[in-house]
Amino acid sequence: MNKKHLKESIIAAQKQLISELKEKIDSSLTMVDIDETDTIDPEDLSHQSESLEIKNLFEQKLNKAQIELDTLIHMDFSEKKEATSGALVSTENFHFLIGFAAIPFEFEGKRIVGISVDSPIYPSIKGKIAGDSFSYSENNYTILEIQ
Repeated sequence: MNKKHLKESIIAAQKQLISELKEKIDSSLTMVDIDETDTIDPEDLSHQSESLEIKNLFEQKLNKAQIELDTLIHMDFSEKKEATSGALVSTENFHFLIGFAAIPFEFEGKRIVGISVDSPIYPSIKGKIAGDSFSYSENNYTILEIQ
């Protein structure tokens, strides 16, 4: 598997997510504005409050997505010999990308699971090399390859 293409693909997806969140924030701004020259009823104010909460949630997600993008851009994706940040750890069931949390996704016909170094599974896999085994959540894995 080409890790350079994997990194480029994940970065592109993260940039797309950021773009979509910015659009959602922009559209939520139009819901927040109330023309003060119009007659305002309590329902308008209630909708304005809800819209402001939605906007704040999108801004929080945007901030998190931008931090994750920065992490990805600066992550060392060079070839690895052990399970550490930037490694792609292949097992019989999954390919674990270490250093970036992501829900399972397909890439070049392989199922990739992104795990953060802060995730509960990381201590089980950290420092392992090809041929080692580890267990997590009643599942056993054998490391076939590390890139």
